[in-house]
Amino acid sequence: MSAAASTPAPASPAAIPAPLPAVRPEVVDPADGAAIAWLGDLLARGLADLYGQDEADLALLPTLTRTWMRRGHQLKLPAPGTNEKRSVSAISDLGDGGLLWRTDDSRCADQFCSTLTAGADRSTARGRLAVFLVDNAQSHRVGKTGIVRRGLDALAGRVVLVFLPSYSPDLQPQERLWRQWRPNVTHNHTRGQMAQLQADSDAWLARMAAQPQAVLQALSVSRCSPIRLVA
Repeated sequence: MSAAASTPAPASPAAIPAPLPAVRPEVVDPADGAAIAWLGDLLARGLADLYGQDEADLALLPTLTRTWMRRGHQLKLPAPGTNEKRSVSAISDLGDGGLLWRTDDSRCADQFCSTLTAGADRSTARGRLAVFLVDNAQSHRVGKTGIVRRGLDALAGRVVLVFLPSYSPDLQPQERLWRQWRPNVTHNHTRGQMAQLQADSDAWLARMAAQPQAVLQALSVSRCSPIRLVA
């Protein structure tokens, strides 16, 4: 073997991520036309990802809903002696159907910030800003101090929050994903342990995450509609 052949080839230099666009306001009011136009331009040029973010409750006490039963038969569901709850926080990329989620003991600012961080990490790796459509839940509010403030400081230059108007769940695309999640996970379930119910939730979300187009269909958005959502 020649010396040239035995010499390992030099490693190629690691790719350097493209710099992110400069963040103007980190919190955007949908009524601010200039800020919305700025976000629309970033989305149109592929410099930002737009996510819907929302939480849903996972409860050991099943949600009773109408269901098919044979005539003369009645479905009976076991009820736990003590109800347990978990909070599922999820984000969906409204452009390509990417789906991330986490399950925690309760709905809180720590969960919200961890969800934002997961989305920001995904977008930063793609050289894009992470823009989140969020509601006005207490755990989402940004003050001069507190958990959310510290979370945004840690993500400075990487995220933008767009707060939707109060009492407007119809404007949050992520709500539409929960409308499919609930019948498949929480409605009329027969699980006796929270670990089993959480496994059902994780399995359903994992199946959806493996089919980005199915996520977009559940959200009732197309690959070109995120720009219109902020317009």
